[in-house]
Amino acid sequence: MEQTRPYHWYCLLGAIVLEAGGTTLMKLSQGWGFAHAALLGLVLMWAAICLSYYLLALSTTGLPVGVAFACWEGLGLTLITLSSVFILDEGLSLKRLLGLFCVLAGALLVHRGTGHGDEPAAARRSGSVPPPGRKH
Repeated sequence: MEQTRPYHWYCLLGAIVLEAGGTTLMKLSQGWGFAHAALLGLVLMWAAICLSYYLLALSTTGLPVGVAFACWEGLGLTLITLSSVFILDEGLSLKRLLGLFCVLAGALLVHRGTGHGDEPAAARRSGSVPPPGRKH
């Protein structure tokens, strides 16, 4: 895995926005009043979701998979919920708000608790730390 750069975080942010936008568009397009609107909405949704997965894959070339997925799911769920409240006129209860807080806290804990592995790998390459399972 290459070193984490801002590029990886931008890819992840793009993946999150496209996932939330595509999912919101799926629901929103069901109310469009012209012919084949639902089909057009589904095609646009699939395009956004596919591009989202592509960007998620790019982000994992520099971010730990668990961190990328936790952020993608946690922030994506938050954006989808907020768009359902502000665009689709759904309610936001205290339980829903507490659930979002828990999801975001969980994503943050996964991120903060994941070692990026750079120090031990560099130390192993220099020979100062034995590889796992071997003793000096």
